[in-house]
Amino acid sequence: MELLLHLGTFESYTGDAVVVPVFSDGELTPAGEGANRLSGGALARLRGKAFRGTIGEVLPLPLEGAGAPLALVVGLGTRADFGYAQAKQAAALAARRAQQMHLARIGLPPFGAPDGLGPQQAMEAALLGAASGAYRFDRYQKEKGEGPTAISLICGRPDGEAAARAAHSAAAAIAAGVETTRDLINMPPNEKLPEKLVAAVEAMARAEGLDCRTIGHAELEKMGAGGILAVGRGSAHPPAIVVLRHDGGKGPWHGFLGKGMTFDSGGIDLKPAPGMLWMKSDMSGAGTVVGAMRAIHRLNLPGRFIGVLSIAENMTGADAYRPSDVLKMLSGTTVEVSNTDAEGRLVLADGLELLRREKVADITDLATLTGAIVVALGAHRAGLFSNDDAHAQTLISAGEQAAERYWRMPLDPEHKEALKSPTADIKSTGSREGGASTAAEFLHHFAGDTPWVHLDIAGTAFNGESGPLGHGATGFGVETLVRFAQGG
Repeated sequence: MELLLHLGTFESYTGDAVVVPVFSDGELTPAGEGANRLSGGALARLRGKAFRGTIGEVLPLPLEGAGAPLALVVGLGTRADFGYAQAKQAAALAARRAQQMHLARIGLPPFGAPDGLGPQQAMEAALLGAASGAYRFDRYQKEKGEGPTAISLICGRPDGEAAARAAHSAAAAIAAGVETTRDLINMPPNEKLPEKLVAAVEAMARAEGLDCRTIGHAELEKMGAGGILAVGRGSAHPPAIVVLRHDGGKGPWHGFLGKGMTFDSGGIDLKPAPGMLWMKSDMSGAGTVVGAMRAIHRLNLPGRFIGVLSIAENMTGADAYRPSDVLKMLSGTTVEVSNTDAEGRLVLADGLELLRREKVADITDLATLTGAIVVALGAHRAGLFSNDDAHAQTLISAGEQAAERYWRMPLDPEHKEALKSPTADIKSTGSREGGASTAAEFLHHFAGDTPWVHLDIAGTAFNGESGPLGHGATGFGVETLVRFAQGG
């Protein structure tokens, strides 16, 4: 997928189709006026009848005398409600329609930008939305999908060229990160066994010039990383921790941590078959960190960021860890295992300790951690847990900028009480009630007093059947981390 910049009018764009944004109220946008003229007034005749301009509507409309033979007229909703989220969604829907129509090259003129959304933001939103909508994962299919391979941002005004260039540069970097994340998550588990996922991340880092260090099985044993070692013990493929660094030369280090379970069978506490079907996505947290670090490095942001990936496979081999085992973690804390399907928090606990040893200013971890958060929030918001109000608000604000929504969930004394063990310092699970909070409280124990946010993305990272971006990985969370890195 290429994101390009076309300096010229939308009439001069020579691709297969041009996207024409239209509000449901008020005057037509400049692109809408042009499409109406080039369609012989068809847009005006259809508006309010076959096409109302609401979010979700896409109308193909033939053009005469333009470089592109077709307009994809897309609804933006009302001007009062228009913002970054609506621009991304509308552009994504237009690109999805282009994919269904097998259109290879589409152009995006500037979307309307009422008060509160500047031109550069609107252009970034349109490019990122279109890139997400046009994404497809077909590397294992003989018949490859057809659809947009090039998306051009159209800028016909000289006074908008600087904003267009900035928007194109930023969107291209973020879109590359999101695509990396979605590709990694969508890969089948036999193609991303721990060593294969490690190799893929190392290859990306080499290509991007991003500092990368892998801590292998022997070094993990020497360090005493008892959580990730126990989880990986039942697999023939040993665990590893990968550390990515972007040193922009200014300020303190900030830590990102991703859960990287390449497949989660549940271990001895075996999952039922339906629950295992999408467990290739249980490394979505790590995949998100990889994509974000790629984008941050491409943008050459001035901050300092460490991305830690805790990578393992949870299987039921002869040496698999057991319920009631007591593990000694990297921090020295002992943990009584109460359920082997609560493995993500164990690999993250060792990652948290590793980041604390780096003296980072704050930590943000991402994980498809609990089914409980899906029950609580569904597929439209991720759960956010934190020990620090300022860090929590910064992440929520970054999510709002990215049109990725979070809901702060509680960490109460009762959740800590539920993790008391008669045998060890702490046990790995509490009761089913409030399961997302007790899981987060377990991580809180290992984050200590470092400002920390845990993002439970179990409901938002992957569309099991279908969704606005189609089946599979969504890339949720990548742009949030980038906006955080840009300053929240």
